[in-house]
Amino acid sequence: MSLRKINKKATMMIAGLMIAVFVFTGCSTSANIPEDAVAVVNGNNVSMEEFTKTLALQRMNYESQFGEDIFTQDTGSGMSLLDSVKQGIVEKLILEELLIREAEKNNITVTEEEIEEAYKPYLDFKEQNEEFKQFAEENDMNEAYIKQQIKKDILSVKYRDFFIEELGIDEAAARNFYEENMEFFQIDEVSARHILVRNNPEKAKEILAQINNEGDFNTLADEYLAAGDGAIIVEELGRFGRGRMVPEFENAVFSMEAGEVSGIVETQFGHHIVLVQEVIKETHDFETAKSDIIQHLGDMEFQNHMEELLNQADVEIREEL
Repeated sequence: MSLRKINKKATMMIAGLMIAVFVFTGCSTSANIPEDAVAVVNGNNVSMEEFTKTLALQRMNYESQFGEDIFTQDTGSGMSLLDSVKQGIVEKLILEELLIREAEKNNITVTEEEIEEAYKPYLDFKEQNEEFKQFAEENDMNEAYIKQQIKKDILSVKYRDFFIEELGIDEAAARNFYEENMEFFQIDEVSARHILVRNNPEKAKEILAQINNEGDFNTLADEYLAAGDGAIIVEELGRFGRGRMVPEFENAVFSMEAGEVSGIVETQFGHHIVLVQEVIKETHDFETAKSDIIQHLGDMEFQNHMEELLNQADVEIREEL
């Protein structure tokens, strides 16, 4: 069972592909940053080489999906996508530097065996993907560089796990969260089928009268489905919860009982006649949800911890990237 709305894991490590989502408010820019650094964090340089290679990887990912002109587009904030991605990479590298230093303070280490175990899938992927292999060679992503990145990723993940374990989140905390947030553990859904009539309210009234007289929604719906009339659409909507449909439709179906046929429901799409097939109301019990709650509470505390590290850090960022 997953907590849908609340189970947001703070996994931002995998092979340097994820971007941190923090807003850096306590940073300054400086013209005195060393040439081989993109930032300085608590006196430690963040490598320009790593920034350049991560940016190259991001460019390849975006351009392969959206085309070469994607980076010139405005993100809606007045920044081009390229500038936005650059900023995200710098933020990710700064956060990574902070987490690695915390790992070192707590004597967290990574073995060569762990690095090799993680390197093998990367190597297999590269050997099977000629385009990526060429990209890695052109951007000098050699074995030493990749293993360095793997080591940093593992350290970051290990530190996160260490931090959460040290919190000692217990069953009492999980139960308190459960009792205060019952809405997260309740399912309120229906399954439904509808007949949608476009641009012809009189036809919708005629169909509803037929259903009311003959008492069989599905038989009539099947006839319209077989006829394939584009103006009358029959759809199985499956299971859905609140917030998935337009308000007029949602208000109608969630006020109905299983097996009930609606009146005519008018929306922007046309005139609907709906059969509610099933009403699903369930509550996940605490024992089912407990492990996910503990995980969630740990994730949130770690998120707060990362923000605190950033707020307390002395960070200088290169002005021009």
